[in-house]
Amino acid sequence: MINNFHQAEQYLNSHVRQGSRQIFQGARGLEKMRYFLSLLGSPQNKLKVIHVAGTAGKGSTCYFISSLMAAHGFQVGLHLSPHLTDVRERFQINNKIIPKEKFVLYLNKVIPSINTVEDSEFGKLSYFEVLVGLAFYIFEKEKVDYAVIETGLGGLYDATNVVDRKDKTCVINKIGFDHMEILGKTLKEIAFQKAMIIQKNNLAVSTTQENEAMKVIKQVAKNNNSKLIFAGERFDFFVNLIGDYQRDNASLAFTAVKELSKRDGFLLDRDKIKRVFRQAKFIGRFDIKNINGKTVVLDGAHNQPKMEAFSKALTKQFPRQRFNFLLSFKKGKDYQSMLRYLVPLASKITITSFFTDNQDLIQLSEKPETIGKQLEVIGFKDYKTITDPKKGLTTVFDESKGIVVITGSLYLLGEIYRLLKMKKS
Repeated sequence: MINNFHQAEQYLNSHVRQGSRQIFQGARGLEKMRYFLSLLGSPQNKLKVIHVAGTAGKGSTCYFISSLMAAHGFQVGLHLSPHLTDVRERFQINNKIIPKEKFVLYLNKVIPSINTVEDSEFGKLSYFEVLVGLAFYIFEKEKVDYAVIETGLGGLYDATNVVDRKDKTCVINKIGFDHMEILGKTLKEIAFQKAMIIQKNNLAVSTTQENEAMKVIKQVAKNNNSKLIFAGERFDFFVNLIGDYQRDNASLAFTAVKELSKRDGFLLDRDKIKRVFRQAKFIGRFDIKNINGKTVVLDGAHNQPKMEAFSKALTKQFPRQRFNFLLSFKKGKDYQSMLRYLVPLASKITITSFFTDNQDLIQLSEKPETIGKQLEVIGFKDYKTITDPKKGLTTVFDESKGIVVITGSLYLLGEIYRLLKMKKS
């Protein structure tokens, strides 16, 4: 029995593994996931699921869809990953995290099924698998009208890809290069992995893609006899989140909800839609704060497509400015490509590190010295390495006269938000 939230976190953390290859088990992983869910009564097939995949913008799109549906009177479950500061971010009802007591209650209910799986030939469930199963279970028990589910990695073999209902709605964000050691080296291979969330007779909605990715999505939808809609150019709502890419995410979310309203027979209210986009606030996405009299921008851009979009938005929001960066990148990421976008905008760069053992995997950052060497190669000299993120944050604040930008990884951001919270209290 888990008695409190702290114990719940400790129990979940005991399922964290090291290295993404260990949790990407292909078809065998999906078999294990279906077995786990069958022990819980297959809750995923009792829900109207909106399943979101893609390389960039999944989290924002999920948030927009959830907000739009909730604004129209629906009870909506929202499962995001990774979380920034609290695991309950993965179990939201109408964009609010569930209370700790309820979380502990539900976790206790599923532990017997977790034990059954782990005593079977399948062996130990990963942190992500436990939380996906728990999300489906919670959303079914909370009787949500729709469950918005973000994929973890890829699509085809992702633990979320276990819904067999024909009325599943598939939403595909911009596809680019990331997790190439698992998903494939070409855009075609990566697009196939993502597009394979589309199953028989689903409704599929995609943002505009590169031709190579577009062809794959069309083919997968055709093979599965699924209706495929591409988000159009016409989107005339003001979106409170900064960055042209957020308009694209909002447009994709709006298109998905519009198609759902046609299929499921509910009316859309333009004023409610306007309000959702006007009041949108999503932590970790171009989050501008005033801290100790300084302007600070926090953004979780962590791959080449996201960093390109973020750097453009930064230039547009603060033209002709140079920034003081606090950076860290997850080990194995293409940080060379990301630095290309940041160096031209930087007056100073402080490189730090992170270590997380309370997420889907044990996550390590790239060594600050390694990134420093790359900056030397590029010809950027005004940098320093401070391994401790707390010390890094203090140093950047003390030494910066201009705008401070913290980016490179959602895991770094989680660490920084926790430190900022501690400073306040």
